[in-house]
Amino acid sequence: MKGQIVEWNDAKGYGFISSVDGKLKVFVHISSITNRGYRPKVKDSVTFDVAEDNKGRFNAENVVVQGVKGFPYTVLFGFSFLVAATASITVFNGEILLIPLYLFLSIFTYFMFAWDKQAAQDGSWRTSESTLHMLSLVGGWPGALLAQFQLRHKSRKQPFKFILWVAIFINIGGFVWLLSESGRRLIQSVLGAF
Repeated sequence: MKGQIVEWNDAKGYGFISSVDGKLKVFVHISSITNRGYRPKVKDSVTFDVAEDNKGRFNAENVVVQGVKGFPYTVLFGFSFLVAATASITVFNGEILLIPLYLFLSIFTYFMFAWDKQAAQDGSWRTSESTLHMLSLVGGWPGALLAQFQLRHKSRKQPFKFILWVAIFINIGGFVWLLSESGRRLIQSVLGAF
């Protein structure tokens, strides 16, 4: 939804958002603001999701203050890895097939996040979190980080974020192992089977 912050108590970190049509007024907490490091102000234009808490009250989630972008450190990390992976494959004589594989899986994972976000908004069938984590684990995590930043999907849910980062570090560890002699032998035996 689109709206505007109509009340804000900066000392306490909460306020209220009114929808553009004025029919809905929802509570917003600073932890729901996705613009990292930004403190909202009255009259800021925002987009947000609405969720009902266990007491039946409506709260704003995934609040994006329009015109304000936080620096995408996680996206920078993902793309830095792709550059470093390309360089390390060249330097350590690794299997060049890994780079297009990472790129394909990243793009596919990004679109799976986009599809899941659209499904959440439409109330239709969702992609399971375990599927999104598995795609990240096998190499699509740079796309997952980009989707979290651009689409603001699964970017605030703590259990999901923690498991995603565990999958990322396992994947990086696996990639580094594939540059070792035993890892190269494994790749060659897998490719030799085809």
